Amino acid sequence: MQRRDFLIASVAAGLIGSQPVLAQSSDTILTVNDTARGTSTHFSDADLLALTQQNFATETIWTDAVRTFSGPSLQAVLDAAGANPAPLRIFAINDYSVEFPVEKIAQDTPILANRIDGERFSVRQKGPLWVIFPFDQNTEFQSEEVFALSVWQVERIDVLND
Repeated sequence: MQRRDFLIASVAAGLIGSQPVLAQSSDTILTVNDTARGTSTHFSDADLLALTQQNFATETIWTDAVRTFSGPSLQAVLDAAGANPAPLRIFAINDYSVEFPVEKIAQDTPILANRIDGERFSVRQKGPLWVIFPFDQNTEFQSEEVFALSVWQVERIDVLND
């Protein structure tokens, strides 16, 4: 199926009530599962780049210098998946997961970074997706809780509805 046809089919599916699938499975780098609605949305890197991008420079406890991180906000990804505000469980490719409280999700932070210093980054570099906060901009982001929420090598987000 051509990408254009795939997107048209996805939009049509969304119009009849089921969640559209944005990426073809071979291109998927992120899956968002909404447990309340029983839907899954698949995102490719291109799908994430098509969302409004945020960027900031920050130092982290995991990098050797100040780096510029960019990508869509976590809220923008959830909006694109049609998910209502709720706690999340974010999974990394190594099976690490963390429960992410809804109170920590703002319109612009954290971001789901898919670029560092303007470049894609590999699994070895904590990619291809990393939940990241602008640590240098606010002391609120400099806590063990926020560090634990900064999951790298993200592959899946489950929306945990009651």
